[in-house]
Amino acid sequence: MQPVEYDDELTYHTHKQNGTEEDFHDTYEEAVESVKTEFGEFHPLWIDGDSVETEDRFSVTNPGNLDTEIGEFAAGGEAEVNTAVSAAKDASTEWEQMDVASRVEIFQNAAEIMRERKYELAATLSLENGKNRTEAMADVDESIDFLEFYSREFERSDGYEFDTGEPTPGQHTTNLLRPYGVFAVISPFNFPMALLVGMTTGALVTGNTVVAKPASTTPLTAQKYTSILSEAGIPDGVFNLVMGGGRSVGQPLIEHEDVSGVAFTGSRDVGYNIQKTFFEQGKRGPVIAELGGKNPVIVSDEADLDDAVEGVMKGAFTFSGQKCSATSRVYVHDDVIDEFTDQLVAETEQLGIGPAEDRDTVISPLIDDSALEHYQSITEQARADGTVRTGGSAIDEGDLADGRFVEPTVVTDIPHEHELAREEHFVPFVTIHPISDLDEGIEKSNDSEYGLCAGLFSEDEAEIDQWFDEVESGMCYVNRSQSATTGALVQAQPFGGWKFSGTTGKFAGGYWYLQQFMREQSRTRVE
Repeated sequence: MQPVEYDDELTYHTHKQNGTEEDFHDTYEEAVESVKTEFGEFHPLWIDGDSVETEDRFSVTNPGNLDTEIGEFAAGGEAEVNTAVSAAKDASTEWEQMDVASRVEIFQNAAEIMRERKYELAATLSLENGKNRTEAMADVDESIDFLEFYSREFERSDGYEFDTGEPTPGQHTTNLLRPYGVFAVISPFNFPMALLVGMTTGALVTGNTVVAKPASTTPLTAQKYTSILSEAGIPDGVFNLVMGGGRSVGQPLIEHEDVSGVAFTGSRDVGYNIQKTFFEQGKRGPVIAELGGKNPVIVSDEADLDDAVEGVMKGAFTFSGQKCSATSRVYVHDDVIDEFTDQLVAETEQLGIGPAEDRDTVISPLIDDSALEHYQSITEQARADGTVRTGGSAIDEGDLADGRFVEPTVVTDIPHEHELAREEHFVPFVTIHPISDLDEGIEKSNDSEYGLCAGLFSEDEAEIDQWFDEVESGMCYVNRSQSATTGALVQAQPFGGWKFSGTTGKFAGGYWYLQQFMREQSRTRVE
């Protein structure tokens, strides 16, 4: 079966190409004002097709203005997890038995509803997690792509069922993939729509049922996705939403005896603790996890420095570095490192810092207090052990004092072995390191426990070929000025990592993703 080309949803890019960019901005800004009118409402859990209220509640505020409350949300616990898993288990048999076309139709319906609501959803993202307008829309576009692409691939494969004939006279055989049962889906704050949609669609379209726990900082986005699935026709119990903290919801969910698999995106430590829990409990279902990165970029002496500077800057600092794919460490040839660094510093200092909904914002707020504290800690360490060329401070005065705003930070004179150059930070912070040649750059790029994304800037074809062959990374980009390491598209650039960056080696948005949610069965009938 040959791969079939897929046309990605590219809302902002399409408007820009068509000369209707102002229409995009006007519609987005109208949506922001509309979403703000919903602020302060209460949002329950969603279990077995019904709203469920709880005594415990938590509130969420806008990271760009902590005085603005997004809403109040029901906080689940072990009792709600048990109810949701029971509902998912009860619904699993009928859901698996639904024919492929009928199941796929639900997710195609959801994609169409999401298209109709895309500006509302993008505005919600901006206000809840702090993504600027173009990145928020890209998050929603990717969600639509997951719904469409996974639906298309599952239908195109006829649900992964094959008539394998008569191996011997009188025997008829069938080979198929079947769902595991109940999946826990635990999604992060940084792609609160795309990753929740992608992981749940992967589990659901293949016949599993789901109990989802979104990040506690972005539950409103999850609520809106839940309403879309309900409108699209998802049966009761097939998808359940339980909000709350990791200890109160996440832990009892992955430990539940009736949860057969987990789809997770987040930190390495949490992901491997989930795997450990499954192993200790003797479970044989999959843990499908993407676990971050420490993404290197090499700038050769054969590079176009303008492209390299732009690519590194956008890769490191868009969404304030709060991406597992963010450019984190840059290895620059000795002959060009001074020019590259000076230019990077100068252009970084021109980036707009501000509320996500403002048109000129590039550097948006950090998601929570722990992220802000971490930024302050590592920038202090950078000043002590290296040289902070620009940035390094939180913004606590003026119009931005009510949010968690920080300066994008470029650091030099940090050894390759230093923890600042080896640990994932999830803030706008990048280190620059000298190298003598490509071989040294590749060696240092590969000298990491992570292997998610990597970039190279070089105009030399031999260097490009060598780098592709030798770099240890799932996502590999050459001369990508739009962003050195971020911005993968469904189907064209499946997203995932090697080493400690992932658990399966099969990437989201690719042709081998769905099969992970299923297990093989061979059926022989003697006739």
